[in-house]
Amino acid sequence: MASSGKSMRCLQMNLDRGCLAMDRIKRGVDVVLGQEPCKVDGGFIRDRSDDTFIWLAPGVAARSIFRDRGFVASELNGITLVSVYFFPNESTAELKVCLGRLEGYVSRRDSRRVLLPGNLKAKSRRFGSAVTNTYGRVLEKFLDATELVPINTGGK
Repeated sequence: MASSGKSMRCLQMNLDRGCLAMDRIKRGVDVVLGQEPCKVDGGFIRDRSDDTFIWLAPGVAARSIFRDRGFVASELNGITLVSVYFFPNESTAELKVCLGRLEGYVSRRDSRRVLLPGNLKAKSRRFGSAVTNTYGRVLEKFLDATELVPINTGGK
């Protein structure tokens, strides 16, 4: 991302409710899009269920903030940043409802200017996994509906 010609350093990570990791990574990055934040405030912009967050370094200002259950979004320098998290024990029906709300939000934006990292527990050959699971099939339909393009390079 660029801000007046300066690039922004972004990081996505799952903190697993640990504060120490966040304290260490705050140095050297401008934006963290993360999941499972620690309970300490830490300046996080959190979703409604307190499971995903966006952290902005001092001096980095968001234009708008949107919170829902399972995702939080902010606009920064013409880019919509969305951090997403869904529990692995949620039913496929619950995942579809959550992705439906997310689709409603994302569909009102230019998909070429959306960065949506997350921890979705989804596996699909389409985005680099060796297998496709049920969550992966649901996520594939979400990607088709929103015209988002996965940039994963593979995984388990």
